[in-house]
Amino acid sequence: MKISAINEGVSLIANIGVIGSIIFLGLEMQQNTEMMQSQTRNSIVENQLSVYDKMIENPELFDIADKLNTYIAQSYGTVDTTAASSANLDVTGAERRQLHIFILSQLRIWENEFYQYQIGLYAAEEFEARKIWWRKIIGIPANLQTWRSEEETFYPDFRIYMNELLDEIS
Repeated sequence: MKISAINEGVSLIANIGVIGSIIFLGLEMQQNTEMMQSQTRNSIVENQLSVYDKMIENPELFDIADKLNTYIAQSYGTVDTTAASSANLDVTGAERRQLHIFILSQLRIWENEFYQYQIGLYAAEEFEARKIWWRKIIGIPANLQTWRSEEETFYPDFRIYMNELLDEIS
């Protein structure tokens, strides 16, 4: 009887140890998730800041974007052609490619943000704020033209999401 009582005591202690280990593991997983979310947030901010740095370091991108957006709007008849004709709308092929690659890099950052949100590493509130920004930016003619020419190269769920967003704003 004494051995049976000892076995029960050892078994009880072992079960308590297992339960304690499971609780500890759960806490560790929660901390790891929070750390991953923090690292994801930091990475996203770094990516956004790198885009801003490019614009600051290359102010000619603003001029190229302005010329190209005016040209696109003029081509579609959505701008006063007399005012536009007085502007210098000459955009070289190199400038077009430079702006195209810059816009494409922004879209890739957005795609990554969308992916991080989908897998739960980007908070819904933060993602909603980004979505507001996307709505403002994607409607700019050069951005929209770049999206339309490159959308097939993006992750299918992101493509669907962006096109739904475009449907909302049009």
